[in-house]
Amino acid sequence: MFFDEFTKSQLASWPLARNNYERLRNVIYRTIDFDGFQIRIQYNPDRIQSAVAKIDEQSIKARACFLCKENIPPEQASFDYNPTLDIRVNPYPIFDRHYTVPAKQHIPQLIKGHFQDMLAIAQTYPEYTIFYNGPRSGASAPDHFHFQLAPRHIMPLETDVNSCPKEILWTSESRETTIESIHHYLRKNIILHSNNREQLMNIFEQLVSLVGQITPNDPEPMMNLFAWYENNEWWVVMFPRRQHRPWQFFAEGDENILFSPGCVDFAGLIISPREKDFNRLDAPLLEELFSQLTLTDKQFENLRFMIYDL
Repeated sequence: MFFDEFTKSQLASWPLARNNYERLRNVIYRTIDFDGFQIRIQYNPDRIQSAVAKIDEQSIKARACFLCKENIPPEQASFDYNPTLDIRVNPYPIFDRHYTVPAKQHIPQLIKGHFQDMLAIAQTYPEYTIFYNGPRSGASAPDHFHFQLAPRHIMPLETDVNSCPKEILWTSESRETTIESIHHYLRKNIILHSNNREQLMNIFEQLVSLVGQITPNDPEPMMNLFAWYENNEWWVVMFPRRQHRPWQFFAEGDENILFSPGCVDFAGLIISPREKDFNRLDAPLLEELFSQLTLTDKQFENLRFMIYDL
């Protein structure tokens, strides 16, 4: 796999990262069955900092940006992907190969102007899935633009896209680009696939505009975004959102649940940094938690009608 030598070098010279990747071997998983799909839960105490990250403007301004080169540990190396993006080993991994793709400049976490990079990375490294947390949808560094990379097929979403029944919402006249959606999936979703880069970029831009009429839109529509490249075609999955965290995240006592989902969680791999939450999560509770964050049935119905008219 590409990056293997880069990763080996980093783990050999960077004790923090090496220890965290070794600890990853000891994480525990549970699987919860739903009608037609599964959700996996990973108990991973090392992800506690990401789960509780304060992303309000005051907190962001009060800390040094951990993605800016001048603030990263001296052991952390950067792989030069292109003139605007680096690739780095993520020192707090969810996967056995987990990379961050930060911008070289300190610019905000906004997908506008970067979707073409997402498609390019997916095509360059087809053995990886690239994903993007919106600034209000799970990004722990909303002040510094970045993607993340994970090995293909490690998140349930990629299996579900192929195995779950989907509804076609729109197809281009050339039949090169299709928009679909999986129903009854806990998380309202939009799936695009195309072999035409320019057409896909154009449709994506229109789609973001439509989602912005449905979801909170400051500074961009709330969303989690995935892309991969397979059989000469790009696959892009968007989860539009209406909220970042459920009320249980802010509750006290027994009602408190440390549930602060980003891309990986929406893709069906729930990262639980506390053992009591890991043991407590079940199908009804996950349905209740996600129902607060994903679009309502009415919102998604309105979005579907707008997509039909593209």
